[in-house]
Amino acid sequence: MISVREFAVLTTQDGSFSIDRATISDADFAWLADSSRRSAENASFINVTGRGTLTVQNYVGVLRLPSGNEIEVLPKHTHDLDSVHGSRQLLFRMIAQSLGISPRVAEAANLKVLNRPFTEWMAETFLREALVLLSRGFRRDYLLTETKERSLRGRLHIARQMRAGPADATHFHVEHDIYSFDRPENRAIKSAVRMISRQTAVASTWQTAAELLNLLGDIPESRDFTSDLRNWRSDRLMAHYEPLREMCSLILTGRTPFAVSGPNLAQSMLFPMEKLFEGFVVRAVQKALPAAFQVHRQPRRHKLCHFGSAQWFDLRPDLLVTRDEEAWILDAKWKILHGVEKEHYGLSQSDFYQLNAYGQTYLGGTGDLFLIYPRTPGIPAFGKPFRMQPDLRLYVLAIDLEDGSVDLSPIKESAGRVVDNLRSNSSAVGLHT
Repeated sequence: MISVREFAVLTTQDGSFSIDRATISDADFAWLADSSRRSAENASFINVTGRGTLTVQNYVGVLRLPSGNEIEVLPKHTHDLDSVHGSRQLLFRMIAQSLGISPRVAEAANLKVLNRPFTEWMAETFLREALVLLSRGFRRDYLLTETKERSLRGRLHIARQMRAGPADATHFHVEHDIYSFDRPENRAIKSAVRMISRQTAVASTWQTAAELLNLLGDIPESRDFTSDLRNWRSDRLMAHYEPLREMCSLILTGRTPFAVSGPNLAQSMLFPMEKLFEGFVVRAVQKALPAAFQVHRQPRRHKLCHFGSAQWFDLRPDLLVTRDEEAWILDAKWKILHGVEKEHYGLSQSDFYQLNAYGQTYLGGTGDLFLIYPRTPGIPAFGKPFRMQPDLRLYVLAIDLEDGSVDLSPIKESAGRVVDNLRSNSSAVGLHT
């Protein structure tokens, strides 16, 4: 396994190895370059920069090559910039936060598989959660079954009974419900366990998967992953299934742009780093704000422009926070800021244009906008907001990648001011009356 981080160079030429540069075989290079040329989605992960040289882009995770070699791409923002362990731990932490994996499970897995790629960590974490679910009990559902019975049971299937020949004269063709474990959620979970048992390279993980398969013997495997995952219910009675839902989808589908198939190939899992950071920020914001605030991810409430009667181009901020009639816009940016004011601290003019457009459409030109960046050692502390319009302010915040903490006091304070104003206005109206 080759471990590098975002924007690292992969080359067929011999040279010094580091977390930003690695040597791969000619066959692996040819396959990656060919895959990049054949698909625009693959090209977003690999950029061929020269003869025998390519650069990985802003995807993180593990890619399994047809040769059996693995390329692990890790996030770049760590305090120890040359530490594979530090980057891998950050990747585990961000995926656990984004998928809602409990800290207890995430921390235990971190300690055990720090020297393994995160696919093995994901497999072990999923099996742990599946065992917890099994101890609480898998849910069953009524399943309609058609059978031939010697006595009438359930509902008589008249059409089939009339078509039956003399040999079936002593049987009833009936339909009845059975209380069965055969439901989409259980089928998807068993299929994920089966996939882990076939692909893991860790003996303890294989043993746990084999024991689970034995316990789930009465549940059939999924014949259509997409359909079962789409029909996964999320009501109150299925709340204890939620910790497995995202992991199950990830294990069964892979979510990787590179199509690598075969029974002996381990899973490839690649995440766009911006989306992973966005999910990390969403969970952090949900934890930081009281229950009265609603957090909406990627809303599509407004368009950028009109052309005749048509509306063009979605305006989709990463987060829209609402409380009653109030609203705030938050956008997550996976970029490094620095302390040089002359270079605008690394802030992007295009990001400010983007947030200004959100402020005009979603907030009507009045309110608070937030840009959230990862906290790094050189990031400046912006003590006051940027003034975009007379009544439109933009705050630049930093989120801690260790514990996911972010200071959202401007939202809480502005919400408090609105409540106080409403109360004072109501009192004034009552006094006047």
